[in-house]
Amino acid sequence: MKYIKKYIREKKGWLKVMYKKNDNSRTRNMTPSEKFEYYFNLRMRLLKSALRGVGYLSNRNTYEAPDGAQKVIETRLREWSKEFVYDKWNRNSKKKNKNRNSENLYEQYFKK
Repeated sequence: MKYIKKYIREKKGWLKVMYKKNDNSRTRNMTPSEKFEYYFNLRMRLLKSALRGVGYLSNRNTYEAPDGAQKVIETRLREWSKEFVYDKWNRNSKKKNKNRNSENLYEQYFKK
């Protein structure tokens, strides 16, 4: 068991409290096939939600997209799905250049 220290503010000062952290995880006692099914369902739901959010960017009543935004979005989806999905499954993945600044993708692809 791991112990976690936590400080609580009280009227007279700070009180140090220690409690046990539960080491159990949801997938701890699952077989590899059960883990795959669990994470498949979880990650596919998250992916669907993220893609739906990207699709909402096409709403012209809400957003004013720069010229070529659709092409940039489609190109990045194609590149990233190849890099992070297809190549991984086919084991053709090569080390990518990690020096890319991915902090602000908008500025990277729509430089003014």
